[in-house]
Amino acid sequence: MKKVLIGFSLLLLIITISFVLLSKNSNDSTAVNAEELEKALSKSMKETEKEKELLDKFFSETAHELHNKGLQVGLSFSFEERSLTVQAQDQTYIDVNRSSIEKIIHNKSKETGFKDFKLDFLTLDSRVLAVSEDEEQIRKSTMKVYEEISALLEEKGYHYNSLSTNMDNEIIIELQGNNADLENSEKIEALEKLIDERILSKTDLNFTVNFKRQSENAIRDQEWQPIFTAIIDETNKKFEEYRGFGYSFHPAPLQIIIKTELDSPSWFSNSDEKVNQITEYVEKIIEMKRNELSIEEIPYKIIVRDKNNKKLN
Repeated sequence: MKKVLIGFSLLLLIITISFVLLSKNSNDSTAVNAEELEKALSKSMKETEKEKELLDKFFSETAHELHNKGLQVGLSFSFEERSLTVQAQDQTYIDVNRSSIEKIIHNKSKETGFKDFKLDFLTLDSRVLAVSEDEEQIRKSTMKVYEEISALLEEKGYHYNSLSTNMDNEIIIELQGNNADLENSEKIEALEKLIDERILSKTDLNFTVNFKRQSENAIRDQEWQPIFTAIIDETNKKFEEYRGFGYSFHPAPLQIIIKTELDSPSWFSNSDEKVNQITEYVEKIIEMKRNELSIEEIPYKIIVRDKNNKKLN
């Protein structure tokens, strides 16, 4: 009986030691994997940043060259789809000028080193483009007003999110952040007077100026935009199953939605494993960007959806 007890104790001791060693190895492996993931993501984010710098250079130089050649087209670029779209007033204009446009784009791509994108052409509805002379004059006058206000705010050290007008000839200015000056009626009145004088002296137009403060929700949304952009860029690069992104602060907690081409879980798919990989990847992106930008931590959950938009986790 004593031998049995000793044997049992030894077996229990061996099992305990094995468990401790396995647990330690598992923790060490997890730490190594997390470190490797962070290094890989850091490298990828730097590459993305350089690529966007190239895009800015390519885009601005291409638009400038098209304008100089008298080509009346618009440009837009989707980084997510890696697609450059040329917008023109009608198909005839595209047919006549397509080769010239393509040549300029090709040359600028080669000069700047921004490559590997697809080129699309889009015709705009001429009815949308057609405006009366009065409407065009109003548009130009309003743009002039916006330019003058923007310049004045910059001179006084204010940053704004939006300028808008309404049917009552009001100009509504949303200042960035919880600007303390909005609590100071004298400062606001003085600034409104300066803007009124600037508008009248430069445009002969008469507007009423109103300021509004950026809401807490808008501030939080703005703070998280660089994080959302990083999630889109890096997840799109890493996972071929990625097809879209969404987010919502309401209801709390923040919901981060990753749309994929994954099938619903079954015996024959590895959807669960892929969902875990995507979730871990997005969590690391959030952690790194939040630390980089010194953004306050808030609760969030990551939702991965399949190709039919059904929740996978």
